[in-house]
Amino acid sequence: MKKWNIEKKIFILVLAAGILSFLTLSGFLFYVMNLSRGEMSRLGEKIGNSGADFTESLIEYQQKKTLSELAKTRAEYIEHETDLIYQEVEMLARLMTKISSNPEDYKPVKLFDPRFDKVKNFQPYIIYSPETFLNGMTPENISPELRREIEIAGNIGNFLVSLSKTFSECKSSFNVGSQKGYFLGVTIYPEVTGALDFRDEDIYKYDCRERPWYKNAIEAGDTVFSEFFSNSDATDNYQVINCSSPYFDKNGVAGVVSIGVSTVEIYKIISEKAVGENRFSFVLNKNGEVIFSSRTEGEIATASGGKDLRKSSVRSLANVARKMVEGKSGILPVTVDGEEYFLAYAPMKSLDWSFGILTLRKDLYAVAENSRNYFLAQIDEFLLRLQNEIFILTLAEIILLGCLSYVFLFSSRELSARFVKPINELSNGVRDIASGKLDKKLDIHTGDEIEHLAICFNEMTDELKNYMTNLTRVTAERERIATELDVATDIQNGMLPKDFPARADFELFATMTPAKEVGGDFYDFYFLDETHLAITVADVSGKGIPAALFMVISKTILQNFAISTHNRDGLAEVVSAANDKLCASNEAMMFVTAFIGVLDLESGDFTFVNAGHNPPVIYRAEENHCEFLDVKKNFVLGPMDGIPFVEQKINFKRGDLIFIYTDGVTEALNVADEEYLPDRLIKFMNSTDCRVDLQTLLKNIRGDVAAHVGEAAQSDDITLFALRFNGK
Repeated sequence: MKKWNIEKKIFILVLAAGILSFLTLSGFLFYVMNLSRGEMSRLGEKIGNSGADFTESLIEYQQKKTLSELAKTRAEYIEHETDLIYQEVEMLARLMTKISSNPEDYKPVKLFDPRFDKVKNFQPYIIYSPETFLNGMTPENISPELRREIEIAGNIGNFLVSLSKTFSECKSSFNVGSQKGYFLGVTIYPEVTGALDFRDEDIYKYDCRERPWYKNAIEAGDTVFSEFFSNSDATDNYQVINCSSPYFDKNGVAGVVSIGVSTVEIYKIISEKAVGENRFSFVLNKNGEVIFSSRTEGEIATASGGKDLRKSSVRSLANVARKMVEGKSGILPVTVDGEEYFLAYAPMKSLDWSFGILTLRKDLYAVAENSRNYFLAQIDEFLLRLQNEIFILTLAEIILLGCLSYVFLFSSRELSARFVKPINELSNGVRDIASGKLDKKLDIHTGDEIEHLAICFNEMTDELKNYMTNLTRVTAERERIATELDVATDIQNGMLPKDFPARADFELFATMTPAKEVGGDFYDFYFLDETHLAITVADVSGKGIPAALFMVISKTILQNFAISTHNRDGLAEVVSAANDKLCASNEAMMFVTAFIGVLDLESGDFTFVNAGHNPPVIYRAEENHCEFLDVKKNFVLGPMDGIPFVEQKINFKRGDLIFIYTDGVTEALNVADEEYLPDRLIKFMNSTDCRVDLQTLLKNIRGDVAAHVGEAAQSDDITLFALRFNGK
């Protein structure tokens, strides 16, 4: 069978693709054009109805939510206004209690008497009890004790005046009624500019103890709101909300204070309409009675005769009234005066009232229905435009496909030939490069990806030549560095003592594991004389070769000064001198933390200096318990000279040991970047057997650190050093 080359394959492929595309898409578009009209109509109607139903439901939900939020907001406003009155009354009761309980702290104050004085707004006055007049005892002839009490109570007058000015825009009264019958007050009538008009029954027959606000406070023994009551004057009839609270003297209840405020402002809130003219509001008390309403007639009117709506013959209204009295909130359908409404309600808990807003059901559904109709109209218009555009698009695609098929027929051969030619050139050039001719350059200029591929091959040959040259050089350099690091590691390991003495009076063992090939940790031990053993554990800042070099210097200086000057100057002076020496040649400002100690093998006395190092762990054999050694805070070695160091001393008993480590132990990180921490170290040492040989003990500690680290890489040098005293 004869094989076709790429050029012929491309020619056949392009031609066949054009013809097949034309035939397929032409048939498909013809089928779609005949089918789409009916299908689009059915789909559009389905989408329109679904969308309209959703829109209608959404609008209804939003309307109901708006009603609920509106009821809640207005209920909170009314409750807020009444809460302010509540706080003022409680403050007034506390002040009156203070005056009545401590009369000796106040001077007598005389108030206006409406029998003789012209009392105006914001002026405190007094009204005597009715029995004062009935018993023939005029106010001028009452007992000195009672007169004294009234004059002391008059101190509340200035406070009543100040308090009344915060209510200056509405009709209000501020009252103090005594259990003995006298009454102190301040009255506000904003429309009155002159003297207030007091009638005889206001002066000679008024008994505050018979008023609802007085009785309610006495019965409750606390601050309460009285039911609304009607009040009247020469110009107007209005309702008053009254809050009262008892006050006390040394003998118990002495009377009641009260604030009464006109409900005009509350009526304004209730009468406001949020949306539509058929919406109205009302307030229900704890007895199910309408006490406020923006409607003047019907079942929800204020003048409904104190009817308990819970007993209404209309089941839906009675059900909602019960929920409102129970302090619940929500929105429910109800029938009021023969019409269907939605009632949104919210509680006013501090007053045991409930606020409700009624909206005609047909008004709410009318908004949703309008939204539905608008949505359906938009869907119909969209479907009409879509069908027209599909027809035009189908016709344009048929014309375009015919033109393309004509072009494919005459241009496919030229295109295939021009496409294959650079591929052949690229194939030949790659074959030469693959044979090892790295100086071969491909010269292809097609202006497309094939030219870019040729440029990449040319760059690859140059980079390959450079890579081979650099690889040879880098490999040699790495071998040299690896050799030097191996030598440095051997040198550092050689500087750390490995021959641990096998003696009866003490036992010693240590290990150091660097984080890199070489590290900055080191340990050392040596005899100062026949009975004094010196030890050192240190950690140089940083890691690698710089830390290793500074380690060598630090180790050498510390050992030289310890051997030469210890017996003469003491350990603290040895460390101070060594620090000064390190500072003199420390231009890199490196530093080292170190723990230096000297053990007297005869007495067990252990003298040590801690230069910024981690506190060691002390094991006491008698208690079989480990704890951190209490070390003084000394500065690290290297950065600053002339620093004094403090030496400390403890005593070792037989079997006691000291474990010294670097921060590579307590700061070892696991894969979650969590540190090993000192708490885990001391907990492990108290849980393990510290009486085993020191090599085993250090192996066990290193194993617990490794268990914490897990798969994480070692983050710092780790040094472990243990010394056990076996002497006296």
